[in-house]
Amino acid sequence: MPQNERDGEAPSRRVRILLVDDERDLVDAYTRLLARAGYDCLGAFDPDQAIARIDAELFDLMITDLSLPRRSGLEIIRRARSGARPVPVIVMTGHNTPDLNAAAREAGADTCLLKPVSIRELTLVIRETLARHAK
Repeated sequence: MPQNERDGEAPSRRVRILLVDDERDLVDAYTRLLARAGYDCLGAFDPDQAIARIDAELFDLMITDLSLPRRSGLEIIRRARSGARPVPVIVMTGHNTPDLNAAAREAGADTCLLKPVSIRELTLVIRETLARHAK
């Protein structure tokens, strides 16, 4: 592990993150905060936009809500995990019930977090998730 990751900083190569949530304010805030933490974070405000980005671009990680308009966040997770280069997934949801958590994990999510999530907790989970998938 590079020294800067051990020290709690973002890796030197900018990790690309796709953040999927229909709450624009949340996407804008986390995108800015993750950029300050050293990540290249792009937002998608609806499932169709997220799927288009997943299909057209390479991401190192995806963060998604489960409650999205027109499509389930579970569908977005499955799409991100099913490509030639499966993308690790973190779920941030306002409804983290045992059934939803189990469904998200079955779809391929690595971690489920209950909103609101502090940027400190989120960056820690991002680092842990990326480290697990780097092995």
